[in-house]
Amino acid sequence: MINVNKKLVIAIGAVALLLVIFVGIMCIQFKGEKIAKNTYVNGISVGGLTKSQAKQELAKKYNLDNVEFNYNDRNWKVKSQDLNLSADLDKTVENAYNLNRKNGFFSNLSKTISANFGKKSDLVVVTNYDKNKLKTEMEKIAKEIDVEVKDATIDISSDKVKVVPDSDGLKMDISKSMNSFDSQVKKGKYTNKLVVKATSAKIKKEQLANIDTNLGKYATTFKTSQVNRSINIKLATDSISNILLMPGETFSFNEHTGKRSKANGYKSAPVIVEGEMEEDYGGGVCQVSSTLYNSVLYAGLEITNVKNHTIPSSYVPKGRDATVADSGIDFLFKNNLKHPIYIKNYVSGNQIVCNIYGSAEDKQNITISTKLDGVSQTTMKRVNDSSMPKGKEKVDKSGRNAYSVSTYRTFNDANGKKIKTEKIANSYYPKKEGIILVGTMEPKPEEKPKTDENKDNQNTNNQNTDNKPKPETPPTDNKPSETQPQPQA
Repeated sequence: MINVNKKLVIAIGAVALLLVIFVGIMCIQFKGEKIAKNTYVNGISVGGLTKSQAKQELAKKYNLDNVEFNYNDRNWKVKSQDLNLSADLDKTVENAYNLNRKNGFFSNLSKTISANFGKKSDLVVVTNYDKNKLKTEMEKIAKEIDVEVKDATIDISSDKVKVVPDSDGLKMDISKSMNSFDSQVKKGKYTNKLVVKATSAKIKKEQLANIDTNLGKYATTFKTSQVNRSINIKLATDSISNILLMPGETFSFNEHTGKRSKANGYKSAPVIVEGEMEEDYGGGVCQVSSTLYNSVLYAGLEITNVKNHTIPSSYVPKGRDATVADSGIDFLFKNNLKHPIYIKNYVSGNQIVCNIYGSAEDKQNITISTKLDGVSQTTMKRVNDSSMPKGKEKVDKSGRNAYSVSTYRTFNDANGKKIKTEKIANSYYPKKEGIILVGTMEPKPEEKPKTDENKDNQNTNNQNTDNKPKPETPPTDNKPSETQPQPQA
């Protein structure tokens, strides 16, 4: 029994001695000059090396003059000095050296033991560069890569419709390309793949394949001398052009033009506000919506929302105008045909021209008519004006009659025979009362002119010794008195 215990004590002692020796060896390692075993920097082994030895090993790879950017089979080389790019090998080696030295005793011991038993630690090289300079170089490369996407469109020449094919675009993502570069150089990789996105055209050639004829066209004229209004008309016309509308889709005028504001490029020009003309941003846009409305009528499309102005327009007949406003009044129509339609508009000189193109299979023989349902004569209000002589009158504001108008669309066959007629809209233009100013100012008493004799008599009177004027006696006739001064006005 004694021998057994003795042997056990000896065994425990031996194990303890070995443990002490092992711990001692580990302590020597993490307190020594060499980097922990199984330590790597971007795959390069620096374990078991001193700091100077590790730096020499890393310098063999991290001493490049250029970095390279690639996209497909194209590449761009940029000098490292143009980016202020450098690998901080001293800092990198210091990080590797402190891997099992930066924490407490037991943590450092644990990491040292793990390293000795094969656990790998892979660090990245510390890299410095100027991000602003990198962005500048990226922007230069982007100019060579970026390609603007082009939608398929319609080309009209001699009344012939031709489809111009679409082409996809390319856009380099500078932000993601910079992040990729940062990740790559830390791994010691100086060849970087650029992040480029392909952008598909929204309108494909195939979508326009059946568009071969003009379904509806309408034009109105405007005064180019009204510069701001002309600018608004051109801006709105362009914003609702080159639009593909598939069967069943609805077009919103306000959605395509956006808010008529200064920020969106619109100018201040006359607009109708509650039956009166006022200056506001977007004046003239309603002429564009009205022109489009008429082309849509002739194309046979379904009108889902239209509202007339409060004042009859000069550019279209009564009952054929379509007002719009940022407050929510919108012009809406739906493509109720079997094939897509393509909206193409333009401004030429003093004309707005709106076209609806589509398939010849959807072409219809349409006539538009309006009926004046009623007229209510305006009244003239008489208002006294004390600044005008009594008995004089003038028109201050002209009155405007009220009109009720119905709009109809008739579908005819190829021979012009009526197939059906549908009522499109009821339009009401309210009356406006006129104002006549009536003068009420009474005439002033007539003044009598002064004569030289009046002046002499007055001077004599002013020379009295008591300096007080004598009582004045009116003359007995209309001639100046010889003994009394004439009264002065």
